[in-house]
Amino acid sequence: MLVRAKKLISLAVVFLVASLIAGPTPAAAGDGLKFDLRIHGGFSRLAAGDVNTGSGGLFEFYKLFSEYGDYGLEGGYEPLHGGYDFGADAVFPIGKRFGIGLGVGYLRSAGTAEMTLTPPDSEALVFDGGPVLSAFPIRLGLFYSLPLVGPLSLTANAGGAFYAGLRFEDRFHVETGSVFSTQEITGTRTSLANLGFQGGLGLEYEFSEKTGLFVEFQGRYARFKNFGSVSIHVASAEGGSDTREGKLYLRTQTLSTDPPIAFNSWNVTDTPPTSDPPDIVFREPEFDLSGFCLQVGVRIRI
Repeated sequence: MLVRAKKLISLAVVFLVASLIAGPTPAAAGDGLKFDLRIHGGFSRLAAGDVNTGSGGLFEFYKLFSEYGDYGLEGGYEPLHGGYDFGADAVFPIGKRFGIGLGVGYLRSAGTAEMTLTPPDSEALVFDGGPVLSAFPIRLGLFYSLPLVGPLSLTANAGGAFYAGLRFEDRFHVETGSVFSTQEITGTRTSLANLGFQGGLGLEYEFSEKTGLFVEFQGRYARFKNFGSVSIHVASAEGGSDTREGKLYLRTQTLSTDPPIAFNSWNVTDTPPTSDPPDIVFREPEFDLSGFCLQVGVRIRI
């Protein structure tokens, strides 16, 4: 699917370049170079996929204690989905209704976990942590505007995006009294593998020739493979702290088949771990930033 996305992005670039060569622009007419600056932001939702499977696994494991034992439970794991997405695009006209846009943005989504597990005859275990996904998408796209009624126009856009600074963070912390244990995982990557594409529809209300207010629905496809390496930091009250590098794997352990009970966790190692199916299975995770954004913005003619 990633290869197909790269081909679509290449075709879009060829089309946009051809449009620039073939079509007259305001600059060619002697009016100087003009463009629309579109500044926007709003609510974003990511699919996340394996991120929630791995990051929520240990919290779900300890939750089993309340379901199968005499343990009190408060709180839990909130999956990573919602977040925010904002940015700006410079759109250069290549005709009355079309434009070519180059933009940059920032998106971030986080999951949270706050949980207290209380055994019947000892101190409570207090958990916190959660994952974070973030990136700086650099976009190249084709923009279209169709006048509807009065100052109202239909807008559309489509193109490719390069997700610079893709970053994954995960934290798991548990403490009881003066005893604690913490695990933090961090991975970052900026490479040509971070390619995706997006498209959107919206409505714009034009206050004047130079300004307008718009609302848009943007969809995105941005599904990436595992990091080449990540950093893991572990610390505990008894064992001090340690930081090392390795590759990230998703570990699934089957505890019972009837009823079906399994839990997931992250594993960082220098060498590929060996699965022992069906009880323990390792695989490399994917990082899925696919989803949508509902945003509002302002257009300013420069």
